[in-house]
Amino acid sequence: MKFFPTPYPDEIFYSVVCRYHIRSGNNSARQTNVELWDRILGKGLLFPAGIEHLESKFPQNTNLTAERFIAENTIFPFLKPFIPKDRGEIIFEAIKNGGANNVSISSIAGLAWTKFSKQKYLRCCGQCIRNDIMIYGEAYWHRLHQLPDIYLCPEHGTPIVETNILILSLPYEFYQAVTVSNQEARLFKAEIAEKMAEFSCDAEWLLIYGNELGYYEETNKIYDTLLKAKGFRDWNGKTKNKKLGMAMAEFYGKDFLDLFDAYSSGVCQWNLRLLQQANKVNNPMYHLLLIRFLAGSVKDFFWEKHENPPEYLPFGVPPYPCRNKICDYHLADVIEKIFVKRVNGEPRAIFSCPHCGMTYRRKRNTPKEKQYSGQIDIIDYGWLWKERLNELLLSKTPIYIVAKLLYCDIYTVLKFGVECGILEPERLKKRKPYVPKGTNHKKIPVEEQRNYYRQRWKSLRASYPEATRSDLILFDSSCYEWLRINDRNWFEQNSIPPKKSGVDWKKRDNDYLALVKDVVEQFRKSSDKPKRITVSALAKKTGIGGKFYERLSSGRLPETKLFVDANLETSEQWRNRKIFWAVQTLLAQGRLNLKNVKILVSIEHTELKKLKNFIVECIEQARQ
Repeated sequence: MKFFPTPYPDEIFYSVVCRYHIRSGNNSARQTNVELWDRILGKGLLFPAGIEHLESKFPQNTNLTAERFIAENTIFPFLKPFIPKDRGEIIFEAIKNGGANNVSISSIAGLAWTKFSKQKYLRCCGQCIRNDIMIYGEAYWHRLHQLPDIYLCPEHGTPIVETNILILSLPYEFYQAVTVSNQEARLFKAEIAEKMAEFSCDAEWLLIYGNELGYYEETNKIYDTLLKAKGFRDWNGKTKNKKLGMAMAEFYGKDFLDLFDAYSSGVCQWNLRLLQQANKVNNPMYHLLLIRFLAGSVKDFFWEKHENPPEYLPFGVPPYPCRNKICDYHLADVIEKIFVKRVNGEPRAIFSCPHCGMTYRRKRNTPKEKQYSGQIDIIDYGWLWKERLNELLLSKTPIYIVAKLLYCDIYTVLKFGVECGILEPERLKKRKPYVPKGTNHKKIPVEEQRNYYRQRWKSLRASYPEATRSDLILFDSSCYEWLRINDRNWFEQNSIPPKKSGVDWKKRDNDYLALVKDVVEQFRKSSDKPKRITVSALAKKTGIGGKFYERLSSGRLPETKLFVDANLETSEQWRNRKIFWAVQTLLAQGRLNLKNVKILVSIEHTELKKLKNFIVECIEQARQ
């Protein structure tokens, strides 16, 4: 090949070939295609395949390489950050050496069925054409102008318009850049035009620098950092798609998003497939929308250093307390690091004290201020606890006393005593032997069982004469359960009497009454959506707990029960109070009407007929 035009800035590859055709003086596009490609048809506009074949016809050291054409004269740099690496390498190879099995590059890229591949006509900017003729002596087709959803030229701020040249006709003909338009220039409101100009600048930046960026895997890492930093993604990687979609819809506005078919019922629902289907290619324009929302511009998104999101601390800021009661650092914040993992959506943490070796686990998200009390799951009692256990057992301290001193049950003392070789294995209760399913059990007479468990309980009391009833029950719970159910009178006569609680129920009744009165008043005077006054709601709000209903029914709290019974709400009373609240709230907001009351109170259509008269009456009274 004797000559070939040097590409102009942002010139699309098809335009370079057009200028070759004009300068060669060939009479037909067929003749030019045969010279360039050894075939009668030309290449596509956005994805020309087999550029290296053309490079092989150039003299050496021309600097017109396939890699240069792909980077500077195709839209591959624009797509690269949004394509998975394995697919991107296939696309690059197809543009360079040609596609395989007659599959279009657009299909390989995953864009064949998106709006990105539905452009019908060549597009141009009239001001760019005039400038090109003035600077270079001829006009050419720009890459940026051929990108779908780019409506304004970023250099001149003028509209990009469609010509009358069909893209499907490009393999059969070469067209010089012209300004003959199929349509009038599309005009936008000032605020929309400003956003469109910024959007065009982002697309132009990607065409220039996109080839230097990584593939979608790298882009997704930046997404993860920014989404977590801005509160749209949890630490475990779950994206808050609804919250993100609503925020983007508010950021851009419906009119702007409608230009991209990116608005649906107040949210941007395409975020879900954009962020969670990493192996698929989505419309690149959606990526530009998300990037500008998160980082302000494409340049800042890819080139600025983003701060890592704050560390996820479901159990508060370290250090954490030691819960070993025999440790000198009991309840002191000495645990600097914990191991956190997520099980079934809930965080789990393992804590280990460096001073005593005790390791415990928490099974749910617990604030720091609540970690100094409450139940914990002990994984390992630690070396200090085991040393103290050995000392006590070797000094012949009674088992139940050891259990009290080490804050554990008797069975735990026996278990570790046997493991350490200090206690005889016979001291530890053995598990019942395995009995295969379907085996006929020999029925033991009740009298024989009674004698057995009575003797077992007597032996237990004789072995630990100073132990309390609770200690004995912990040591042999099965014996206790059998006697309590089948031989209760004998058990009570031969057991240590339980300690009396000594609760002053009259004082407790007065305390509960004061708490309940205060909470009921809060429920009735609250400006928030009314909550139904029930026993469970009162128990939760006052902090009395789950035994409140049982204590009311026992008759120990007569004054409190009398007040509660007088103030409990039926479902009808609660519903009427909600309606009255909704009317007052909507009146203050200037939105008072029947429909809004129905929505705010969540009234079903079937119930609306029954309540309509009451709602209308409340509305009329409020407006007077």
